[in-house]
Amino acid sequence: MIILKQGNLLEDEAEALVNTVNCVGVMGKGIALQFKQAYPEMFSEYEKACRRKEVQPGKMYVVSTKSLLISK
Repeated sequence: MIILKQGNLLEDEAEALVNTVNCVGVMGKGIALQFKQAYPEMFSEYEKACRRKEVQPGKMYVVSTKSLLISK
């Protein structure tokens, strides 16, 4: 089921957040830039993974980060 919500994606209490990115290690505009600014440790992992050619079109690259943990 799809649920439409309005608000700031980066403030949502979802179990996971999805950031659509390129495969070259750049998050320079839009939501990707907002993710980079909000989660610098995620960006660092992503940038390194791109250099190792681990980020591929159509494939997920999952980064766990403590700053995404939400206490309830």
